[in-house]
Amino acid sequence: MGWFGGGVPAKVSTVSELKENPRATPQFLEDLPPKFEDVAPNTSGSPRQQSHSEQQASLMDAAGQVMLSDFTVERFIGMPCFREAMITGFQAMGVLGTVTFLIHKNPTRSLHWSMCGFFLGNLVGWEQCRSLRRRSFQMVEKARQEKDERNRKKIEQQQKEGDDQYEKFKEFNNKK
Repeated sequence: MGWFGGGVPAKVSTVSELKENPRATPQFLEDLPPKFEDVAPNTSGSPRQQSHSEQQASLMDAAGQVMLSDFTVERFIGMPCFREAMITGFQAMGVLGTVTFLIHKNPTRSLHWSMCGFFLGNLVGWEQCRSLRRRSFQMVEKARQEKDERNRKKIEQQQKEGDDQYEKFKEFNNKK
């Protein structure tokens, strides 16, 4: 009979694997239209007046574009490093709140310290994650540059040697 009554086992739904469409062509970032237009800044006026007016205009424009719909859970969850920052904040909140309560036996003081720990933990977690991401992107860029440099040297070497392989390579790439 069991806990949930009835001797009938539950039905299990089957999960099918995602099958890629062989006819679909991959879409690359460089093939997409730009998201923002490149607009040259206004060059009229003196540099000091121009920078001050541009700064005020950009702040006012930014404040006018903030909407309540920008603050959704889905938007925050999609942010890089948000999860790590929140986890670190909650851990700091729990540790500081618990330790403060065990030492002072004052719930109000414990609550204040736990909230400070939450915000401090969020800040530390966010900055640590952003630093790791920045370093990771720098390493990827450095590896890409080194790869391009090696390929350039290899092509130059093959050009000097007048190799058959290089001619075939050029023919193959020019077939587009």
